[in-house]
Amino acid sequence: MKKITLAATVATVATIVVAATAYASPYYALRQIKTALAERNADALAAHVDFPALRASVKTQLEAGMARSIEATAGRDNPFAALGQSIAGAMLGKMVDAMVSPAGVVALVNKSAVSPQADADADAPAGGAQKKAAYSAGYTGVNTFVVRAKDGNAQQGALVLQRHGLWDWKLSAIEIASAMAAR
Repeated sequence: MKKITLAATVATVATIVVAATAYASPYYALRQIKTALAERNADALAAHVDFPALRASVKTQLEAGMARSIEATAGRDNPFAALGQSIAGAMLGKMVDAMVSPAGVVALVNKSAVSPQADADADAPAGGAQKKAAYSAGYTGVNTFVVRAKDGNAQQGALVLQRHGLWDWKLSAIEIASAMAAR
């Protein structure tokens, strides 16, 4: 009887440990992404990005924003607007493919003209206190974890991580802020 109780206890503890680590895994992935950005380690950052999914997400949102902008300025019935939109869409696709790639991440992280310290110093108030970024993070589904940036009450955008296995998470979409998408 003692062996059965011990086995049941061990199984219960193991289940709880697996469930807790699986639940905490996107927070750990975010910490790894933050560390890779702070250290300007493009390879570590690229390991946490699902490039095909991220590329598709960015293209879809930028094309929708471009279509709204063209429609607002040229109107729906303008044949030149449709031609311009198709040409711009092709160019936009190639630009997104180049920027949202492992090479683009390397260029962004390693060759950036402004250091993170300079950005922090430029944004710091005169009193020396730094303004912390406001965000919320949480599950929106079993396999989806979203980090939303906030500015006051307005939602400013989001990073969407998708589960890859039990403990691995990758950045697979970026929800562009409503002000950027409306342009």
